Amino acid sequence: MKKLMVMFAMLALVTTALAQPGPGGRRGMGPGMGMGFGMGGGFGLLMMPEVQKEINLTEQQKQQLQQLMAEQREQMMPLMQQMRDATPEQRQKLMEQVMQKWDQALGKVLQPEQKARLRELQLQAEGASALARPDVAKELNLNDEQKRKISDILAQYRQKQRQLWQQGPGADREAMFQQMQQLRQQMDKELLAVLTEQQQQQWKKMQGKPFQFPRGPFGGGRGFGGPPAGAGGGRRQL
Repeated sequence: MKKLMVMFAMLALVTTALAQPGPGGRRGMGPGMGMGFGMGGGFGLLMMPEVQKEINLTEQQKQQLQQLMAEQREQMMPLMQQMRDATPEQRQKLMEQVMQKWDQALGKVLQPEQKARLRELQLQAEGASALARPDVAKELNLNDEQKRKISDILAQYRQKQRQLWQQGPGADREAMFQQMQQLRQQMDKELLAVLTEQQQQQWKKMQGKPFQFPRGPFGGGRGFGGPPAGAGGGRRQL
């Protein structure tokens, strides 16, 4: 489990690096709040015992995942350096390569049905910010205008999120948490409004059966990003 924590932390750092403005103020990928916890084929979610149980992860598979992450850990540092020195376009290509490798690696450990359920949980955890992901946008057949609107909404809420975190160490953390949850709910509502009715139904279907996430170690009320609006089942009780 300690090795899992280390690898997850490194993945989160990579996400942070991608979210930093590049030349001209442009960003790499930056789908928005919650991306870091679901990226890389759901490795972050696999840290959670509740998720391991949900996808019926065996003890042998848990050991295989730990071994896999240990093997990949040393490769992350030079990659992070490449991303820091790269242009936004280069960062995006590097991240796509990383995610493809994680996806292929997971395919060697998880059964197809486990991997499919993990993706559903990943989309639930990320919430509507996942609409900015290329694979999700392609599956929903989003047009260029929809992609532009989604990008603008996410940029707006990233700014609001930064303002919250800039309150400093003396801020009321519980109040900040509540404000963050409200931001996520507002963001999800605006993002989903970009979709057509048919796309909204498809998005709901892509998330599968609603899952009750525990309160996460990184502050998200739904574990890794809060309950996605329109996911079904209403507000989850934690």
